[in-house]
Amino acid sequence: MAQISKGDTFTNGEQVTGARLNQLVDSATLLAGAITDQASITAGTVASNDSMLLYDLSATALREAAVSDIIGSNLPIVSSAITGGANSDILITPNDGIIVSGVSYTSADGLTVTVTSTAHILAVGQVILITLAGAGYNGTFRVATILANSFTYVMTTAATAGSGTLSYTKKGLVNNIANNTISGNLYVDGSTAVAGAMVVAGATTLAGTNTISGATTVTGLVNITGDLQVNGSVGYVLTEIAEETVTPFSCVGASAGYNAWVLGWTSATHTKPVGEIWKFELALSVKPNSVAATTYADHFIWTSNNANTVTYDYRQGKNIGFVAQTNSAFHKTNLDWVVNAGTVLTAETVKLRVFIKESGTAGQYDFGTTATDAITGVAPPASKLRIYKYRTA
Repeated sequence: MAQISKGDTFTNGEQVTGARLNQLVDSATLLAGAITDQASITAGTVASNDSMLLYDLSATALREAAVSDIIGSNLPIVSSAITGGANSDILITPNDGIIVSGVSYTSADGLTVTVTSTAHILAVGQVILITLAGAGYNGTFRVATILANSFTYVMTTAATAGSGTLSYTKKGLVNNIANNTISGNLYVDGSTAVAGAMVVAGATTLAGTNTISGATTVTGLVNITGDLQVNGSVGYVLTEIAEETVTPFSCVGASAGYNAWVLGWTSATHTKPVGEIWKFELALSVKPNSVAATTYADHFIWTSNNANTVTYDYRQGKNIGFVAQTNSAFHKTNLDWVVNAGTVLTAETVKLRVFIKESGTAGQYDFGTTATDAITGVAPPASKLRIYKYRTA
């Protein structure tokens, strides 16, 4: 099959002229056979040093181009779908920049760092590796702002304000500015910066540093095994709420005087390790029952003590009334206290102690009862001790 269409056709006896000879060559065109008549290359055997013919617009000339020259030309690829070959992964590998050494930096607050680097060609959002700087300034960061001859980055943990010299390298970055939907598992071994919404339906494993500036919605299990920081400081998360119902008890007062301290209720034992912050919350209902005194007041004390002799005393005094009452309305008392991260509690119990001051006939007081109130006709909720436990990841 012909591979070239000639520009002119001669027959026997025709006169040959220079113009027709020129036309024979100048008007010739390649036919499809110039490609289709060639032996096919085996699929998957194209090598990076194989070559093809292309037109170089800048030189207005034909040029030989290796496959690696075309693929490695940094030309944008526009496609709605990319599919890997059989038994092949899709690998995206950006390259790091060269190391820029000995440039000056300064920071007035130990957080925002300004680096002076002439014609640095960095862009906002790019990732840089800082080395050979002062203590606390090294690490991997994103470029925050740029000028022609300087740029800034912001550290997550404050260092001592100061200045000096450093070296930096622009790290390779795969930058996807659109939203991402991942229906399979996601494995991230390096740093991840997400500026938009990201929906991950499969398991997600993040081994590097991850910065998310957009909204993040997680409907599955989140397991953080490293340090959790909030604004550069150690962050505590609520990991458990332990709840215990206060067993109802009664206390009888003494006529025209004080009764002795009465231990009305003791919680179960709790053990708090170092590093956790515990917030105790006690919600208690109190109700005078068959009280005929003309004046009276009740006075409660909550004591939290343990084998380490750490004691937290919280007292609550409340005047219930100044007239004789029988089956009076409930009164609600709420107390809370915090045990800091550095305190260890062993076999911790919360104790509810009571004493009562009365004037007149001794009366009875009910604590924690959920019986229907004779006045309001409503039963109060069960009295509860709650412990909110916070710890770092």
